[in-house]
Amino acid sequence: MAMREIEYCVVDVFTTRAFQGNSAAVVTDGGALSDRAMAHVAAEINVSETAFVLPATPFSQADLRLRWFSPKCEVSMCGHATIAAIQVLAETGKLPAGLATAEQPIVIETKGGMLQAQIEPPTAAPLSESRPIVWLDLVSPKLEKQSLEPERLAGLLGTSPDAFAAEPAPVRTQDNDFIVFVKDVLRLNALQPAFDPLAAWSNTQRLRGICVSTTSTLAPAITVQSRFFAPAAVGIREDPVTGSVHGPLAAHLVECGLVKTFDNLAALTCVQATPTGRAGLIRVLVQRQADNHYEVRIGGQCTPLTRRVLRLGADFSNPVS
Repeated sequence: MAMREIEYCVVDVFTTRAFQGNSAAVVTDGGALSDRAMAHVAAEINVSETAFVLPATPFSQADLRLRWFSPKCEVSMCGHATIAAIQVLAETGKLPAGLATAEQPIVIETKGGMLQAQIEPPTAAPLSESRPIVWLDLVSPKLEKQSLEPERLAGLLGTSPDAFAAEPAPVRTQDNDFIVFVKDVLRLNALQPAFDPLAAWSNTQRLRGICVSTTSTLAPAITVQSRFFAPAAVGIREDPVTGSVHGPLAAHLVECGLVKTFDNLAALTCVQATPTGRAGLIRVLVQRQADNHYEVRIGGQCTPLTRRVLRLGADFSNPVS
């Protein structure tokens, strides 16, 4: 049988250390693959998300197009895989013509809307991590306050009803994520979700995922620490680091007055970590606009690339190794 080789790169995002942050795969020649092939490739690679780089749609005014697939389905927004894709394109010299200069904005067409990325070169300061930061402008957050059902939620998340913080109030994001707060990081780390019931509840609520956060962290430099569960929509019990939820999360904290702003600009340092010790650091900038909506930008570093090859059957439907 004829085989086709697909080259891809794997990076850990929101970290400069191997086996930390959140892994993403990037296929830089996604235009050669069918929808079904992309789904099979993502399932075979089996990291939380695989990004496929495609040419921009004519007249879109974008520099490139991205599609993201979890091992289970296509998703409409993925922050860490977008950052991974820009890092891979920059390191492999595959950014579109005219974008070779690091500081230039890169316009990205996606299923969830138009995004913009920018690469900040590594600093030469002593003790700094010598990796660039990829900044990603997210769509403006749209938050809808939700009621808190502590008894029900406690059972689903494996905690007690008194673990939840009264403020900030839970919210639902434009990506259908539910953000809820617990009182401190000890309660956050102690969560033991019942994943099957949590998935069933998420389906009834039409949620992508549940972000559980706390502003009572172990270090003053950390604004907020979180965990993220997505057992229903994308089939991920716990995502190590979820970039896309941190824009809405940061905007919510600013709106509630829990983060200091200077000239309507707030800078947050956010951590997401699993009990197994995998963690990542997300930088977030939140700008309040004149009409009181928020613009958000997330930033992250990546580990060096790991290049791999996947062989597909001729019909692009059966990954073989």
